[in-house]
Amino acid sequence: MNRPRCGPLLLVGFVGLLLPRPLQAGGPAPFMMVARVNDQLLEGQPLRWDARHMFLLGRDGALHEFPPASARQARKTQLGFSSYTISEMQKRLREEFGHSFEVRTTQHFVVACPRGLSSDWAGRMETLYRSFVRSMRVRGIAIQRPQVPLVAVVFRTKSDYYNHYAATNGTPLQANTLGHYEPKSNRIFLFDSGQVRGNTDTIVHEATHQTAYNVGVHRRFAEQPKWLVEGLAMMFETPGMREAWSIHTRKDRINRGRLAYFLQHLEERPPDALSRLVTSDQTFRTDPMGAYAEAWLLSFYLYETQPRKYSDYLARVAARPAFSRYPAAERWDDFTRVFGSDLKLLDAQLLRYVEQLR
Repeated sequence: MNRPRCGPLLLVGFVGLLLPRPLQAGGPAPFMMVARVNDQLLEGQPLRWDARHMFLLGRDGALHEFPPASARQARKTQLGFSSYTISEMQKRLREEFGHSFEVRTTQHFVVACPRGLSSDWAGRMETLYRSFVRSMRVRGIAIQRPQVPLVAVVFRTKSDYYNHYAATNGTPLQANTLGHYEPKSNRIFLFDSGQVRGNTDTIVHEATHQTAYNVGVHRRFAEQPKWLVEGLAMMFETPGMREAWSIHTRKDRINRGRLAYFLQHLEERPPDALSRLVTSDQTFRTDPMGAYAEAWLLSFYLYETQPRKYSDYLARVAARPAFSRYPAAERWDDFTRVFGSDLKLLDAQLLRYVEQLR
């Protein structure tokens, strides 16, 4: 069977011919394609394109951006999107990291880590995934099946972790980084610190990000409010959230570190802190510790006291168009449509709730 091919200068025309619709609207292309870009063979689903940019969702879940004119030997492969299987991802990671790493799998995860590490990293990731999904469903939050296997890479030392990221991304990590989820590659990167408590918090936080973006709780390719994303991840740092099948009370779900910071700085909290948080990410740049504490508290309050509205708000934000920005006016509109426009009243209720958590 002959498959359609196209040269680099005709790639946009090739896609546009099959999809005669406005480039900024609608969903992804209804097919996968393969092309050679900068000596790398890429196969995946076009998500958005124009004369200068192509965004391609790879079969491994990574997002590739490139000028259409740089593609060579482009051709359509099949209808719809088909990710690599767990076993295919396992093979690819073995080829990527070599014999010094072993690659273990679960139902949803493929985890690469140095040989000899005793922790069952793949099992830990799978347990966290199931805990998150269970907790979301209890609150009536819709869960989708991940499109791709979820990948985690665990390094033996902090220097290995830092050096790998800098070498592959060209950007050094901040000195206190213990791990991170990278939306572009859709991977978690960590190192085995040997410090159980700190390591567990980091693992849970980053695994929550990865899971939430892959099961539809957040929209991976659309701007999401940072307070909402970080607040949810901080909630799951507590045993009472990630061990929801056990007998826990509200006090077991409280993030004591974030609560303590909020209370310690309560007197200097600006009166418009809540409106700033929900309409902009700026506070995370000007006062990151305060913003994280505020984000946890607001998320926890809404999750605990207004679960239906919290679920509706997550769904509204996750439904935003792919690759869209999220200006302040739209953030305000979405938030107030669900929780009401009287933020002074909401702030007063939030502060009364804090007194119950002391």
